[in-house]
Amino acid sequence: MRLDLKHNYSRLKMFLVVSILLALTLCFLQFVDIFLGFDSLILAFDPEKQYSPLPAAVMVLIVMFHTIFPGIIILEEGTVKGIIYTVVSWFFYGVLIHSYTSSYSLYIPLTAPLIGCMISIIRVLAWEHRFVTEEKDEIRKAFGSFVEPSVAELLLKNPDLLKQDGVRKTVTVMFADLRGFTKLCEVIAPEQLFAMLRDCFGKLIAIVRTNGGTIDKLVGDSMMVVWGNPVPMENHAEKAVEAAIEMQAMMQSLKKKWQQKLGVDIMLGIGINTDEVVAGTIGSEEFCDYTVLGCGVNLASRLESICPGGLIYVSKETCSILSGTFEFKELDDLKDKNNCDMSKVYEVIT
Repeated sequence: MRLDLKHNYSRLKMFLVVSILLALTLCFLQFVDIFLGFDSLILAFDPEKQYSPLPAAVMVLIVMFHTIFPGIIILEEGTVKGIIYTVVSWFFYGVLIHSYTSSYSLYIPLTAPLIGCMISIIRVLAWEHRFVTEEKDEIRKAFGSFVEPSVAELLLKNPDLLKQDGVRKTVTVMFADLRGFTKLCEVIAPEQLFAMLRDCFGKLIAIVRTNGGTIDKLVGDSMMVVWGNPVPMENHAEKAVEAAIEMQAMMQSLKKKWQQKLGVDIMLGIGINTDEVVAGTIGSEEFCDYTVLGCGVNLASRLESICPGGLIYVSKETCSILSGTFEFKELDDLKDKNNCDMSKVYEVIT
């Protein structure tokens, strides 16, 4: 990964300062012959020959170059290219050392620049890992305000998900809608409407998340919630109905609050269905939405549309799963115009 150096001047400055200090330390150790024994062993100096050291300025430049260059090139070109360029530079430097040492008996430092190079690579890779982690945390935090945290986490860990086909999963889908919203838009100011929606959805979303639900989308005065995707959940139908009961209880206090404030009545209709759906991304690589699709989703939406405010309607499938957990009341048979199986509709008795 290539780091955006234009937005990280302070970090780059600190990296260069530390690299220069490290290079100067290595130069000092080189001049006091700390590395001479290692170099003579690695380069196989001939004890009968007299080797001449490089000028001090050239020695310093060599150590400085090998201590700073790998880090800069990795930061600028990315890890893979940076390491390749570093290996290539060391290949030519090794050929240079061998040629001048054997032909001209010239002592060119090896250990000091090698240590500087290795430390530089380790430092920049550690920095890059920390930077990427911080960047992901920032993205995750920003996503959390606009995208469900579990979805943001999924996309950060699996960016290729945007290109993959959908996956079949059995989930429970809820649709919840504020009744009389259109009339509310006509009688109260938009600012007051926003305040009311933020208050209502803020509390309802908290209940949904506490019960393990994933907010799929908010559209005006309605919300779509999924249990069992993207995080698998065995008791997704049960948690969805528990959340719905808590949501309707919360709406009772919210109804009183906004009746006193604005003189309006707000009620919530909820439809729930458990079925196999297809989960995946729709749209393009530039703009997409991670959601679930299928007849089961349409049925949940249809149940919500016919549900009076203050009640919870569930499908035959959801009722059969939870028949021993909650109390249900069977309603009159209804036909769905989109051919989804809505032969039985049940009301949750709270």
